Amino acid sequence: MPSESPSREPGREKPIVLVVDDEASARELLHNYLEAEGYTVIIAASGPAAVDKALHVLPDLIVMDVLMPGPGGLQTLFVLKENPKTAKIPVIVVSGMDPKFLGSTIGASAYFVKPVDRSTFIQSVHELLTLPNSQK
Repeated sequence: MPSESPSREPGREKPIVLVVDDEASARELLHNYLEAEGYTVIIAASGPAAVDKALHVLPDLIVMDVLMPGPGGLQTLFVLKENPKTAKIPVIVVSGMDPKFLGSTIGASAYFVKPVDRSTFIQSVHELLTLPNSQK
């Protein structure tokens, strides 16, 4: 079951999605998909930048690759899920890695293998952002 999402800040009109990927083309593609659906999108190119932005902005959803250099995506996901401020933010993993390898133990609410099917990805984003907090 996905984890509970933090309440959207009062006055925040559109959900904020943090996109994390070390590949500029992947960030741009996901940014375009999400922005076309009316979401506010912020980006990070590394795990440390993602943690910093997540703690500062408290996005409604995080979309991230798990295969990144440095502190990789799996380590970043672990850090996010261990911090009480970010633990309940749903995470969608988008990666070149086969999801069977990842399993559901990494704390992701959903995962997709690159290249991402736009309609299925957006449907998952909509579902995670519209579930009542008690069901996430």
